[in-house]
Amino acid sequence: MRTSTLMGIAICAVMISTAQAQVHRCTNAAGQSIYTDAPCAEGQTSKLVERQKSAAEIAQERANADAATDRKYRAQAAERAQQDAPPSSPSQAGTQTPLAATPACKSAQKEMEFVSSIRTLSPDEKRMRTNAAITNVNAACGTNTPLMQEPPKVIVKANPVITHCDSGFCYDDAGAVYKKTNADSITAGDGRICTKSAGIWRCS
Repeated sequence: MRTSTLMGIAICAVMISTAQAQVHRCTNAAGQSIYTDAPCAEGQTSKLVERQKSAAEIAQERANADAATDRKYRAQAAERAQQDAPPSSPSQAGTQTPLAATPACKSAQKEMEFVSSIRTLSPDEKRMRTNAAITNVNAACGTNTPLMQEPPKVIVKANPVITHCDSGFCYDDAGAVYKKTNADSITAGDGRICTKSAGIWRCS
């Protein structure tokens, strides 16, 4: 075993020291072998262990070794960086589905379309149901559509207080104008006919 170990060491030493040269194994008549970069002596059995490499081959082997070392260091650096990185939050772990593409949003939008298509509702009921549908769409889709506002109420005096008249029109205390048809009859802007009886104007 000692002889084999010494022979292995000798082989490595010869191959390292003669990296660019060929290596011969020379065996004498007693069966002993030596390794050398020179041709074997006469009478010895010769075997080519390592052929001589060209400068290009040696350069390529060194380049391959350098590339392998670089890949190893890069892999180790990437592994360390991954181990040192903070854990990702649930929102970063996967892409969230936009609210507009969710089934809840699509269902709310269909309900909104249905309410908008109803023609038999009163204005107040239509506004109430539409606002409910808008609220559902905003909550499900993340939108901010404003609600329908109640129309301003127009307060019409049943019996206007006429302050004065001219040849063609009369005027009440709120500034409204009435078309004069005769001395005791006028027409309001909304089409109502007002008549005067015992000094009081009444509209119908």
